[in-house]
Amino acid sequence: MIMRAETEAKLLGIEAKLEEHPFPPQLVIENTSSCDQQCIHCSHKELQRPKRHMSRALWNKIVEEVGRESPSTEIWPTFYGEALVMGEEIWDRIDYAAQAGCANLVLNSNGGLLLRGDHIDRILNSPLKRFIISVDGYSKAVYEKVRYLGEWERTYGGIEELLRRKAASNKDYPLIICQFSLMEENEHEVEEFRKYWQERGAEVKVRPKLEWTATGSIRSEHIDHETSFRIACPWGNNTMAIHQDGSVVACAVDYEGMLKVGNAGEFSVKELWARLGEQLRRPHREHRWQDIPAVCKGCRDWQTAGAEYEKSDTPGGRPFWYNSELTDFKVKPLKSSAS
Repeated sequence: MIMRAETEAKLLGIEAKLEEHPFPPQLVIENTSSCDQQCIHCSHKELQRPKRHMSRALWNKIVEEVGRESPSTEIWPTFYGEALVMGEEIWDRIDYAAQAGCANLVLNSNGGLLLRGDHIDRILNSPLKRFIISVDGYSKAVYEKVRYLGEWERTYGGIEELLRRKAASNKDYPLIICQFSLMEENEHEVEEFRKYWQERGAEVKVRPKLEWTATGSIRSEHIDHETSFRIACPWGNNTMAIHQDGSVVACAVDYEGMLKVGNAGEFSVKELWARLGEQLRRPHREHRWQDIPAVCKGCRDWQTAGAEYEKSDTPGGRPFWYNSELTDFKVKPLKSSAS
């Protein structure tokens, strides 16, 4: 894909809004690196590091600091793994974070385990602001091709039950968002997907497929690999990611931990955020491309900044950096459904 001029302009607009934060505004905490699916667009299947849960003591230490220092920081309690494989433990941890003062909790899931145990009740009675379900397929054939080991009937049935019960509860939170990562295998289904879930009460978010730093095998046809154009990475500037062993890595897509600046078991979040500032954020924002970390030099996931959101006035319904003029990209399929 060759980057369009309008895309460059919007990315430059996003970069212009980047600023230094004294504490991470978004904190991805990997409570588990285990997952029940092996999706074709995810590098998890190539993961070499251990697939384990984070210790409860480490989780408690991190969220207690966030509650004291920055209650509004957006916390994602997992990212590289599937949170629901932890069963009741994930909900106990999320409740503890809220009790510690964390006021902006967002959970992502593939939705495959929604009908197991009490997950739906725990979601609807949780302190979550958003619950994001990555589905990535409308038809059974496409869904099960993209989300290998996922079962269409089980996932769709679980999401539909969650939405029915959310509607009956009359609760504002959590917002239920069905996410669609656009790729060659599914792009012809995006409008059917959007219509289906909007009719059932979910919001729909469409985003380009990631390459997970391009250090594994995943590549996206929606990313321009030849352009010399570059911006300071919004992921690296706005997000701090902590692996299940406590390692603080480059960003939320540094799945293997190619850059590590320290361990959250030994240092405070604030100290580690400052280290990331010197090693990653400042070189990016100053366009010192020769000085950015090695993992950043071949990564082009910054091009995916600005996913397509629906309009929303619900407090906490969007990330802190959300600006509809800059981030509401209409993500265009490379092929029409008629092609």
